[in-house]
Amino acid sequence: MASRLRYLLGRVLIYAVLTAGAVGMAFPFYWMLATSVKSPQEAQQAVPVWVPERMKPKNWQAAARLGAEGGSRLFGGFFPGRTVRFLIRTEGESPPPRARVPKPPGAFHDPLSEGTRIEVRRVPGGWRFSFTNATDRRFRLLPVVIYLPKSYGAFSPELAPDAIRSAGDYWRLEWVNLSPGLFGYVFHNYREAWNAAPFARYFYVSFVTAGTQVLLGLFLAAMAGFAFARIPFPGRELVFLLFLATMMVPGEVLLIPNYILLAKLGWLDTFYALIVPWLASVFGIFLLRQFYRSLPQDLFDAARIDGASYLVMLFRIALPLAVPGLITYGIFSFLGAYNALLWPLIVTQSPEMRTVQVGLQAFIGEAGSDYGQLMAASTMAILPIVLGYFLAQRQFIEGIARSGIK
Repeated sequence: MASRLRYLLGRVLIYAVLTAGAVGMAFPFYWMLATSVKSPQEAQQAVPVWVPERMKPKNWQAAARLGAEGGSRLFGGFFPGRTVRFLIRTEGESPPPRARVPKPPGAFHDPLSEGTRIEVRRVPGGWRFSFTNATDRRFRLLPVVIYLPKSYGAFSPELAPDAIRSAGDYWRLEWVNLSPGLFGYVFHNYREAWNAAPFARYFYVSFVTAGTQVLLGLFLAAMAGFAFARIPFPGRELVFLLFLATMMVPGEVLLIPNYILLAKLGWLDTFYALIVPWLASVFGIFLLRQFYRSLPQDLFDAARIDGASYLVMLFRIALPLAVPGLITYGIFSFLGAYNALLWPLIVTQSPEMRTVQVGLQAFIGEAGSDYGQLMAASTMAILPIVLGYFLAQRQFIEGIARSGIK
């Protein structure tokens, strides 16, 4: 009985330690996701906000209701002829409903929808806002800036605007998305981040660069690895050792020579500069060589007896049996090309040739950083990597185990 109890306590302790480690490892990822849905005020607060307002179900209901009034409950919108109404409550003592409401000059600023009618009136406990789309087109983005007098106290929005700032004797309330719907409210930063920079072009450049490096790199590494593993030629081991020795050279040492060479070739700010210098990989050659050497020699002897050439043995025998190794090298190659920052930053100048990692700099400026949009853009940037890992994790683990890489 005592030994059984010690066994159970040991198991509980092991799982507790593993769970604590998993939580610690996943916390930065959670913080990035949480910050990606925060308002600018929450993202810049000194006191950490663990659960953003946009993640609370009570606000989801309000966002869905406002979206349904103007257009779609989930996707929002602002249909022609539709009106959105909501209340902003005042905190503290409220003046009587018939109190005179001062209207400062420039109280309403609506540059994208000049035909939209905006009404504000005082009601018991707060202010009632009515926004009517008087145009013939549907809005998803409706910038509205409204000033309300400070003499009526602080404000507690039913659905928080994106910014509440002090402006002299008035509170300045800003809405970037008036009728968001549930998705537009929760994922507001994602839409704003996507529109803030040409991310469609950034993803295109990143995927073309990474995909080309993977395909051509696999082809070159497969052929070179097979030569080092199965084709006898004088000095094979010495040449292979020289190849391995190049892995000891830091990549930063090659930046200036490679840049000068590409400049003389006229390849700067092109796909050639992003792809060609990284096609040959010593790591990929070494990895696939190890796979080829682990295959039974009898297969290749039988092929030689049947008159098969080295190319036939490579494409008919070696490659089909080395699929885990190919996938493993493809994953490493894709990650390296997709996450590259320093090299694309050096060899590209035009926005059309920027990769996703370089494009994230659009949210960092001299006036400060928009952390919500930056984290939203970062989440979009790592999403292909996360999806790729879950789709190919079995081959990845099998490849690491069979190659003996630590």
